[in-house]
Amino acid sequence: MQIYFLVVITHILAGLVLGSHFLEEKFESFSACTAVLNNRRFKIILGALMVLSSLFTLLKVVPDDVLIIGDLLPAITGFLFGAYFILGYFYESLEESRSWMKSFVDLLEDKGHIFGVISLVVGLLHFLVPTALIL
Repeated sequence: MQIYFLVVITHILAGLVLGSHFLEEKFESFSACTAVLNNRRFKIILGALMVLSSLFTLLKVVPDDVLIIGDLLPAITGFLFGAYFILGYFYESLEESRSWMKSFVDLLEDKGHIFGVISLVVGLLHFLVPTALIL
């Protein structure tokens, strides 16, 4: 139950972080949250929590659950967005970055609002329909 809660909360927070600039443009009152959401320490902690909760989501066994497939979408998105936050933390401090790291971080920064919506939808659907086959 704790892992389920952690997966839902981290996906919602990741959606807010990724879409923070878009939300700030649309809602002036959201600018107060943007400073907290774009803090480097907050992002790396969120990234580590997402990767760990995604790993534990794949490892947990629940009776009457389809093995692996039951939590596949939240686990995949958790790994991807968690990796983005972790790589983004180190990407800013590296003098010479790898080309794959640069393209991955740049893609998520350019299309952050779209990936933010995806993360929010996955988190909310996983909360509302936890026993769905892929959620």
